Amino acid sequence: MSTSNTVATFWYGAPFGPIEQVSALSMLDAGHKLVVYTRGTIDGVPPGIDVRDAAEILDTGDIVRHRKTGSVALYSDLFRYALFNKTDHTWVDLDIVALRPLPMDKPYLFGYESADEVNGAVLRLPRQSPALAELSKFTVDTRGYPPTLQGLRRLKYVARSFGRGLPISQWPWGSLGPRALTHFLGKTGEISNALGIEAFYPVPFQQAARFATPDDLSLDSFPEPVLAVHLWGKALRQHISEHHGGRVPSGSFLEKAANHYATRFDFDISVLF
Repeated sequence: MSTSNTVATFWYGAPFGPIEQVSALSMLDAGHKLVVYTRGTIDGVPPGIDVRDAAEILDTGDIVRHRKTGSVALYSDLFRYALFNKTDHTWVDLDIVALRPLPMDKPYLFGYESADEVNGAVLRLPRQSPALAELSKFTVDTRGYPPTLQGLRRLKYVARSFGRGLPISQWPWGSLGPRALTHFLGKTGEISNALGIEAFYPVPFQQAARFATPDDLSLDSFPEPVLAVHLWGKALRQHISEHHGGRVPSGSFLEKAANHYATRFDFDISVLF
């Protein structure tokens, strides 16, 4: 049983924008303590948030990146598995907006994103989790093939590496994210702890633009089974940049949430990216 009310995340490089600020303040509003682990400093972090050195949890020297995209998502995946081995914190991505307190009375917390895949944007695993043990075997020095890679795609990677395996940074993007999480939770049977899609992902990735659509969604749009909503930050950010000149549209979910939390915490949330 979890006794910690702390949620934690990793952020690197860019200042907090409106998505991250709204997400962070929603966690405080729901009664959680939020710890943001990082390397260096971050601008735009609202007051009341504990910013700590990510090396306390996972010290890899330089931040390992996906070689093709430059994304730090690989480090982020490794980080959250290390987090569960060292703390009793619950992981949240910084594009999750809590609508009510996250349940802390059970050792597991995660939900389905689709009919057949769970997502790790909200995630808690106990230290004795068999799936966590499998996921924790991967490190920045791992060389081999993604656990979910099968068939012709696997043969392609075997041929590409002459059978020696590829460094983890050269694996397909997201190899240690939801696909691996779903794979090992399914293998161990722990996937039975998953909440339904409505818990965290009632708005699917394909509809991320709805959070920037005026007079569509609001904080009050979602019924009680919805604990939080995933804003699909990268897709939403790109949509706002391409279709709204980088400015959060007035009357949209994100703008209304920004106004709500800005008033609640007396903090000036940016509406520009």
